[in-house]
Amino acid sequence: MDNKKWWMITLLAAMLLVVTACGADKPPLAPSGQQGSGAGDSDVPADDLQPAEDPVDTEEPNDDVINGDTEGTPVTGGSAEGQANGGAIAPSEETKQETITLFYTDPEQLELKETKGEITFKTDWSKYESAFKALQKSDREEFIPLWSEEITINKLEVDGGKITLDLKIPATANLGSGGEQFALDALKQTFFQFEEVTSLELLVDGEQKESLMGHVELEHPMTRE
Repeated sequence: MDNKKWWMITLLAAMLLVVTACGADKPPLAPSGQQGSGAGDSDVPADDLQPAEDPVDTEEPNDDVINGDTEGTPVTGGSAEGQANGGAIAPSEETKQETITLFYTDPEQLELKETKGEITFKTDWSKYESAFKALQKSDREEFIPLWSEEITINKLEVDGGKITLDLKIPATANLGSGGEQFALDALKQTFFQFEEVTSLELLVDGEQKESLMGHVELEHPMTRE
């Protein structure tokens, strides 16, 4: 019996030691307010934990930054045509028509003959150019142009009522003395029928010449008679 009691006492003592050891290994309780701060201390299963969502940026975008323009300059649109004109499209000019008196000669170059003709233009500058070119053409056999189509305009300047007409005249377009006088008369009467024209300066290759074709003295400038 005594041995049995000692064995019982020894067994109880061993069990007490085991219980004491287990209690020493248990981590202390966290203070109030700090419990559940880590995933290892939470009683919620790991599968039920959801990652925190990224904060939503509620700041409105800067309206001055458009199409990648980080300088803050607003980008303006418009058609290519409008941009080429500073954003504004210039209105097209209206084509005008006018019936004027044109002067030619007869097939024998015996006299100056007149007839009516129509010219088209958009500006005053082009009106005088069209008038000169009309003198170079005729669709009637009895009206012979005194100004050959070989003659070209180098420059035509309009300053109020003063016109400067710079021509290029090849040798093949020259006329005799009678034809040269008719040509000058035809030019003057054609241009001076426009009331606004007060003078006509005629140049050849940019220079004032004593004579247009070598026969008749040329005035600088020619004025209304």
